[in-house]
Amino acid sequence: MWKYFGVFANVITVLMGSTLGLLLRRRSGGMKKPGKFPPREKLPDAMMACLGFCTVFSAASGLLGVESGVQALICVASMAAGLLIGWALRIDDRLGRLGDAVLARMGGGEAGLKNPAEGFVTACLLFCIGSMTVLGSFESAANPAGHLALECHTTLLIKSMLDFCSSTCLAVTYGASVLASAAFVLVFQGALVALAASIQPFLERIGVMPVMNCVGSMILLAIALNLLGIKKLKTADYLPALFLPILICWVLTACGAAV
Repeated sequence: MWKYFGVFANVITVLMGSTLGLLLRRRSGGMKKPGKFPPREKLPDAMMACLGFCTVFSAASGLLGVESGVQALICVASMAAGLLIGWALRIDDRLGRLGDAVLARMGGGEAGLKNPAEGFVTACLLFCIGSMTVLGSFESAANPAGHLALECHTTLLIKSMLDFCSSTCLAVTYGASVLASAAFVLVFQGALVALAASIQPFLERIGVMPVMNCVGSMILLAIALNLLGIKKLKTADYLPALFLPILICWVLTACGAAV
């Protein structure tokens, strides 16, 4: 059970950050008194820009993790093929509908908010995609049975602190739909830890970890473009790309090629 300590910590920080963001949104809604300063930038817009820059920073470390030209080619092939699969399956649209359904169950959106379904999708991807999620889950899976080894959860605990800030920013902009992403974090990261515990020796043997980290970071970069308003991308359609490197590296290793 201690293998999931980092996951539970991450879920709690997302809930706390989202709650804080909702409180900040209410406090920032009515500042309209004239003064000697020009009208200040809307807090949601300022926080989303800040979050976009932080996401670019988070993505940069993983983009430099590939160790060979072959791994770089696998990353490009995985992104292209993953997008085709995601586009064909309409993953982003389906996740958006899921976000709408969650919002309807919660009683609808609030006035003045951006699309809550988009907030739900963005939060799920931002909290669950990237090198820290993958590496942190595999570290947590190494926690020995019977006692808590904090050194095995360092990456997920650091990620939890970042997600606290991220969920605050997102909740200011998108409202209560960001709270629902905590359930996705629990299911996705919990499943990833369970999967990591069972297949970690296999993934290390085929040398896929640097490639998965790089692909995850490229998806993070796509999210950053959305957050900064530079380019509107359906980032959830890239999700299959995160797992395609496992298949490609396995095939190459079976054929005797060095990854």
